[in-house]
Amino acid sequence: MIKKALIGSLVIATLLLSACGDANSEGEDALVTQQLLDQGEFQQVISRVEPTANTNEDYLTLAAAYMGKAGFSLSQIIGIVATSATATGGNEFSSFIDNASNNSTPTALADLETAVIYYKKVVQDKCLDNNATLGAAEADLCLYVGLANVSSTAVTFGYISDDVTVLSDNTGKVDDKLTASTCALEYAFNDGNMSNAGCNASAESNVTFTESNRTYSDINITVNAKVFEYLITAPNTTTGVRSTALTNGKCTLTSFATRVDDSNETGYYPCPLNESSDVNKTDITTDEILVNALNEGLDSIGASVSTDVQSDIDKFKEEILVANGRNITDANTTITTADIIAYLNANN
Repeated sequence: MIKKALIGSLVIATLLLSACGDANSEGEDALVTQQLLDQGEFQQVISRVEPTANTNEDYLTLAAAYMGKAGFSLSQIIGIVATSATATGGNEFSSFIDNASNNSTPTALADLETAVIYYKKVVQDKCLDNNATLGAAEADLCLYVGLANVSSTAVTFGYISDDVTVLSDNTGKVDDKLTASTCALEYAFNDGNMSNAGCNASAESNVTFTESNRTYSDINITVNAKVFEYLITAPNTTTGVRSTALTNGKCTLTSFATRVDDSNETGYYPCPLNESSDVNKTDITTDEILVNALNEGLDSIGASVSTDVQSDIDKFKEEILVANGRNITDANTTITTADIIAYLNANN
């Protein structure tokens, strides 16, 4: 059922984007933009449209371009979700992560976030409003908001693991980096406590990156004699909870441009994805993506589909909840950090 609904939605999306040229007085220019989008020239589309974007048609085009730039064009991601929803044995979500993990580009998280912003310029916050009445086009936009958010979780798993296939593999294979990442997340969330006896944490030491003026607690997590380094953020100003910053490669404390691969070379530290000195731009954390984006993503997808396919969507969330002794029929099915930790421990 979900595959049929998603394919139907893709047809509507194509019509929506194709209609951009019809409503534009400069029809020839709009046609060129549409052709670039169809050809996968996403950065060219962004350069052409973004400087003067002020209509819903512009925002839809830009959202699709940023999705494509992230490595998740609408046709690709809808195909991945549809395929993953047919997985058996309670592996629907892990199958999605496995299928989507190889699609992302280096700027995927930022691009997916921007895509959501442009979609919401058209649909606002109706996707998460239980009292909102959605028209057919708005329901499809909620689907795209959901797909962009859920795609962010797939990208995140690529940062915190070496082999995401372990999540859907039933042979007992283990990814040491994913084990360490889970332990680091739990260490930050539970004030230094870890449930996995196979993880050992070093003492925390503060490090400050001079370009961003951001300070983190630096720790090493050892798993099977392998050492993995993590940056722990300051407590969230609202919840008081810490998390692990998402990082890419390693850099010096004085230069984000001086990067090396994930090695233990002296003088290099995990390089945070947020390199901004703007205090209004919070750190990109494992907790933020795997909890907030996943909840909003699945809820937005749920808002876009009819009741006869809701059970297929719920399989993604249920796979995570059951690992922590919860159920999709509970009154509260909001995914928490504790649920993510339990899911990762159970599936790796």
